[in-house]
Amino acid sequence: MKQDFTLEIAADNSFSILNRIVNVLNRRRVRIKRLVALEHEEDFRKGVAILLLYTTADMMEKVKHQVEKLIEVEYANYFTGSEQYFERSERNNKQIA
Repeated sequence: MKQDFTLEIAADNSFSILNRIVNVLNRRRVRIKRLVALEHEEDFRKGVAILLLYTTADMMEKVKHQVEKLIEVEYANYFTGSEQYFERSERNNKQIA
């Protein structure tokens, strides 16, 4: 059964990494409801992407492993529901401001 998932990805802030993450999701036909991409305040070479996705639990596990295979990605975590998305995006917005 499809539901909301929050996917948090920490990666190098390199050219086209966000494009490749979105391509992984498009190939798997995962719907992106919201996306926030930020760079770390202390190191501009690192970044974080927080995505709110609508898919099944099995597909979410497959997407997580596929994203982690990308060279620039340090880690990828996912959480059930949209609450984590709003908490993490608010926390990261406060760090930048």
